[in-house]
Amino acid sequence: MALRKLLDEIILADGGDNWWKPELFQKNTLTKIPSELEILKVPSAEHENYNCFIYVFGLGEDKKFIRECNGFVYDTFFQKLIDEGLLEYTNNPQKGDYILYRDSKNYPNKIAHIGVLDDDEMVVSKWSWGPLFRHKVLDVPESYGDDLSYIKSISKERAIELYNKYKEFNKKPKPN
Repeated sequence: MALRKLLDEIILADGGDNWWKPELFQKNTLTKIPSELEILKVPSAEHENYNCFIYVFGLGEDKKFIRECNGFVYDTFFQKLIDEGLLEYTNNPQKGDYILYRDSKNYPNKIAHIGVLDDDEMVVSKWSWGPLFRHKVLDVPESYGDDLSYIKSISKERAIELYNKYKEFNKKPKPN
């Protein structure tokens, strides 16, 4: 899986600044993106940027929400919703449902990444604070892992309701 290793290298180059800072992404990274990936949106300005969890909840354009959470919904919050039964796993994912990526070997208790199923083979996902991509299920950085599971999607309104109720669990995870 040379593509997956390459994607990790691209994202982490120069401390990651070339990945999420719009002007550096355009200047130093855009031409390095493999053709297998379709860029749907380049990184946003820092005060408008957001991560993959915000994207799947459909809140990427909600400036008030992004300001409130500083552009980050963490896997700890998402896992809390799963643990409470507020988000449900499914063995029959449909278009619009969420796909979770975990690196069970190195980080068994963390959700490394999340995207939205576009069809059986394709996913739309926001890679950290970087671009929004349409890609094949496993055309993601190797660090996102190989352990995949699926969650039924919820509405934006429900996501905001759950965030307001459980936001104390939206904390940056502690390093292993």
